[in-house]
Amino acid sequence: MKRNSSIDLMKSCAIFFVISVHFLLNSGFYDMTIHSTLAIFWIGIRTILITCVPLFLVATGFLMNRKELSAQYVLGIVPVIISYIGISLLVWGVQSLVGKGSDFSTAINGIFDYSTDSYSWYVEMYLGLYLFIPLLNIIWNYKKEIKNYHLYIVFIASLLTFLPSLLNSFGKVIPDYWQICYPVSYYFIGAYLYTCQNEIKKISIGKLVTAFLSALTIFTLTDTFASWNQEFQWLDHNDYFGYQTAIMTVLVIAILWRTPIPKWSVSLLKALSTATLTIYLISDLTDQFVYGFLSMKFQT
Repeated sequence: MKRNSSIDLMKSCAIFFVISVHFLLNSGFYDMTIHSTLAIFWIGIRTILITCVPLFLVATGFLMNRKELSAQYVLGIVPVIISYIGISLLVWGVQSLVGKGSDFSTAINGIFDYSTDSYSWYVEMYLGLYLFIPLLNIIWNYKKEIKNYHLYIVFIASLLTFLPSLLNSFGKVIPDYWQICYPVSYYFIGAYLYTCQNEIKKISIGKLVTAFLSALTIFTLTDTFASWNQEFQWLDHNDYFGYQTAIMTVLVIAILWRTPIPKWSVSLLKALSTATLTIYLISDLTDQFVYGFLSMKFQT
């Protein structure tokens, strides 16, 4: 299959969003009281950046919705595992050199419980999703000739994962038990976007930007009102399985797909797209040093 530079752009933006959302995590945003224009600005930025993980999941659905179960497919997860183990040991080794690492046995145990690298929860989630993908694809491709079959799958997935955060805002109306299955829902959204990518690319960029700015404004104000005069409230609606994040993810993707990609950047985007997992995991190490240094600098 011909490489899709728009997907490379999407994954590159996702990893940039990851690094940026870690800035919010490590800079004290979640500890500040929301009562200023600056705080509202950062809420708006977070509303965009929190799409980082969903962007990766949608890209997975876009790229892998035709994969079938085979020995070759199962072995395809091995490079991910090797990268994860290698980077986790690197993180532990560097921490040990500066006197902050645990003992070796704790580090090994941490590899199995995904704690040696504090950002490795994504790997824990992705391993299960990867093994489940051939089964998801059986569902996706089973009756695809039936009109609106794919739309039905996306609707049911969204109903179970995203809509509870909206409809249950003032009391439980629909079941919310399946919200944790949001990776599957984003996967199916990615598969659906694969089937209608040409139609999406025909949508006016002006309409997309208007929709994006409108949603961003509404969601920022919603979160501001929910958090005013207190710390930021991380609630269902602004979590990964929240309706806000799902809507913003789709709008970000649609805008990225309508963004012209200069020829000079194609190779760079390809390299970034290929290295996203490595960058994601090793950012645990860089964050510790960068934000640790800045913390000491500002304290003095």
